[in-house]
Amino acid sequence: MGARLPLAGGECVADSKFVLNYYRPTPDGRLLFGGGETYSHRFPADIAALVRKPLAQVFPQLAGVRIDHAWGGTLAITRNRAPLFQKVDARTWSVGGWSGAGVHMATMGGAIAAEAVRGTLDRWDALARAAAPPFPGGDRLRPALLALAMTWYALRDRL
Repeated sequence: MGARLPLAGGECVADSKFVLNYYRPTPDGRLLFGGGETYSHRFPADIAALVRKPLAQVFPQLAGVRIDHAWGGTLAITRNRAPLFQKVDARTWSVGGWSGAGVHMATMGGAIAAEAVRGTLDRWDALARAAAPPFPGGDRLRPALLALAMTWYALRDRL
């Protein structure tokens, strides 16, 4: 992409939308771009088509560019977008809920978990206190309320 991308320093960027876009140049001069979400348990048949619109919104000069690779995955998104640090019992510790930022956040979370297991609990305890409250409606209403809330926040991104 070279001169077509305004990321001269190799920055990794994520925007502040609820349905966020994130991107960075690769060492071979291509663009790694993530964006677009679905709220069902099925992956789209054409993930590249799902990404094409947010790609063109962020980088209009790349509208219509060939997408060489496209993939998707299931994300764990917490209500407050903060990861969950919890001690399940005396021998079980759990960290997750990266809300789409797992590539860099999980590395940090793993380091904090390792510190905690070794007995240094300062950072673990601070993050465990930031846990999201329980989801309203319990297990029964969760799917419908979750779809409604995610659709609402996606609409707010567009307004």
